[in-house]
This record gives sequence, C-alpha cells and structure tokens, in this order.
Amino acid sequence: MVITSTVSPVLKIGLQCLGVWPNVPYSAIYWLSFMLSTLIMQYFQYWYILEHLKFSELSNLIDALTVTLDYSLTFFKLIGLWIHRRVFHQILTDMDNDWRECVNSDQYLYIMTINANISHFFSNTILSVVTTATVLYLLGDYVIQYMFITEDYNITLRQLPIKIQFPFETQQSPIFEFLVVTIFLHVMLHVCMLCLINGLIFTLVLHVSGQMDIMCHEFNRISKDILLHKSSASLFGMVIEKHNRIISFCENIKTLFSFIALMQVVWNTLVICCLGFCIIISFHNKTGIFVLVKPVLAYIAVMTEAFIVCFAGEHLSLKSELITNAIYELLWYDMSPRYGKIILFIIMRSQKRLTITAGKMMIMSFETFTNIMKASVSYMSVLNALY
Repeated sequence: MVITSTVSPVLKIGLQCLGVWPNVPYSAIYWLSFMLSTLIMQYFQYWYILEHLKFSELSNLIDALTVTLDYSLTFFKLIGLWIHRRVFHQILTDMDNDWRECVNSDQYLYIMTINANISHFFSNTILSVVTTATVLYLLGDYVIQYMFITEDYNITLRQLPIKIQFPFETQQSPIFEFLVVTIFLHVMLHVCMLCLINGLIFTLVLHVSGQMDIMCHEFNRISKDILLHKSSASLFGMVIEKHNRIISFCENIKTLFSFIALMQVVWNTLVICCLGFCIIISFHNKTGIFVLVKPVLAYIAVMTEAFIVCFAGEHLSLKSELITNAIYELLWYDMSPRYGKIILFIIMRSQKRLTITAGKMMIMSFETFTNIMKASVSYMSVLNALY
C-alpha cells in the first residue's frame, strides 16, 4: 500500500470523530457533544474537590486534583484547536498539495514516505502506550485496596475509577456498575483525544521536515548545475517559492499550537506539583511500592506529554538550520552577482529560526523541557526536606 498522506488513518478517524476534520457532516454536533460531556464531568470533579477540601484528606484531594486538572487541560486544548480549525484546514490543504508535487519525483516521494511512516508509527505507538498506562492508572485504586485491605476497612464502600461526586446515591446496583463503565469509557475517550493532539503536533512537524529535506536537495541540484555550467534560474525560483511555503506552513503550525503549548506548560506545572506531593506523602507514610505506582505513572505521563511538544519544537528548529547550511554550501563564488544577492537574501531569511512557542512567550525546546524537569525535581526535593 502506497502512503499518500503524513496523517495516519488512526489520527484522521479521531479528528473526524472530534469534528475538526474538514467536510465532516455535523462536525459541530460531534464537537459540542464531547465538550458538553467533558463539562459535565468537570462539574462533578470540582464538586468532589470542594467537598473534600480538608487538610485531613490532603493526599486524597491532591490525587483527585491531578486528574481534574488533566481533564481541564484537554478541554482548553480542544477549544484552541476548534478556534483555529480554519488554520488547520489550510494546513491540510497545503499538505495535500505537497504530496501531489512529490508524486512526480521518486526521490522526493521516498523522503516524504519515510517521514510519513515515522508519523504513523508514532501516532499508533503513543495511542497504545498511553491507553495502556491509563488502564493501569484507573485500576490502581482497586489493586491497592486488594493488596492492603485491613480488618477495619469498609468493603461496602465501593470506589469509582476516578475521584468524582454525584448528587445521588452511587453505591447501589446497578447504578454503581453503570457509572463505573460510563466513567471508564469517558476517561479512555478523553485520553484518546489527548493522544490525537500530541500525535497531530508531531505529524505536522514531520511533514514540514520532509519539505525542508527536499529543499536542501534542491540546493544540491543547483550546485551540480553550476558545475556543469547550466542555468539555474528556474531552480532558484522553485526553491524560493518552496521556502516561502515552508515559512507559511510553520507560521500556521505556530498559530495552531501556540495556545495549546501555553496551556501545556501552565497545567503541567500544577499537575507536577500535585503528583510530587502525592509521591512524597506515599514515600514517607511507607505505604509500599504499589501505592507509589499510580502517582509515578501519572508523573511519567505528564512529563512525556511535555517532552513531545518540546521535542517537536526542537526538531523544527534544527531542521530550519539545515536550510541555512545547505544554502551556504552552494558554489556561490562561481555564480554571477545577481544570483549571489538572491542567496544572500535567502540566508538572511533562513537564519530566523522556525519554532513552536507557548503563547508567543516561550520557545518549546529541549531547554524548556530541561527547565520544567529542574523545577519539578527542585519542588519535590524541597517538599521532601520539609515533610
């Protein structure tokens, strides 16, 4: 089967179900249905937090706040994606045009196919890994109850998969079983939507990376034409046009994910603080390794999500620097002054890094991820010293 799109089938189906894919019938109804169900879940989650806002239940409160904040993060991400859906549609149109151009060249098609394979593998892998981790996280309380059940433990008090409070009795059957299944399925759906957004960031960056590799190859062709004393005026025009399309594509990516990246940084900071508190309390109370599994898994998931956005921004920046290097390696000293001026302008423009920013305030890169890691470790170290 020949790949003709960087977007994987799983990612496409998920975006269609969410209602942000172009030309999907009743897309607004799909999006509003999911957002309304999320709002209902958020209402009962924050109600639980307000009802248990006591120092004696601090550990339980922090555990509930972690999942609640993660739900809120996904909610705001989806709002940002819906607001900029026209930008997303333009990005998909540009991607289709890029693939049509690659069909006429086996080498360019090979470059894009490699990036598409990586994109498909990443989207499928992150969905599988995160859903598996979520199942383990949701089953964590039940495993802990089974491993550490005591004589004074009230076995008649059954717990829901997440900390949530309803205005009616939930312990009676079949209401309890219905709520367990409904909440479990909604949390899994919520996780899938989160994976779709992360997979989309990586997919778009990989696509534009393939276009940058093609552009660098075009510069190599220009160098060969110069050695053979052939005219490269037409190639220069094509390369400049492609460079402008790449810049426009990256600006659309920045617009699409600027608010999403900002929410990622802010909410990750809050969630890391909550998880760090849970881990320190579990460690000092000597509750055992099974109790630590749940917050540690959640901490790894949060840091992985931050790493994906930072990795995408770092990869985009590094690829944009390759364009500058490829232009400089041209045989510009063998060209006429007219071509030399063109090369100079291309170099000047390519020196401006193509990045993903968090609210146009912070560049998402490995340095940003390192700062987040340092802040989380410092917080846990101070908390451990004060506990």
